[in-house]
Amino acid sequence: MNESDLKMDERIKLIRDKIDRIDEKIIELLKTRMLTAREMGSLKKELNIPVEDQHREKEIIDRLTRSAGGTLSEEQLIRIFKAVFHSAKQVQK
Repeated sequence: MNESDLKMDERIKLIRDKIDRIDEKIIELLKTRMLTAREMGSLKKELNIPVEDQHREKEIIDRLTRSAGGTLSEEQLIRIFKAVFHSAKQVQK
């Protein structure tokens, strides 16, 4: 391996480290979101409101699509948040 290859490996490691730190932040945010969803589930149960709200999910996707500013497509956001919504509904029940 020559010197150029070593520098490339260092750059890849730096970027991977950055991705790892971002992933940890995402996990912390998801944990907070699930705790909040559990709180929402308790309130919905108290008020006899259904857990699922397709209109709200659409509002979230629309807002996030605008916030993403083209970095993520609506299709990508739907795939990501479909899993988030599913998990949130599970903890609300």
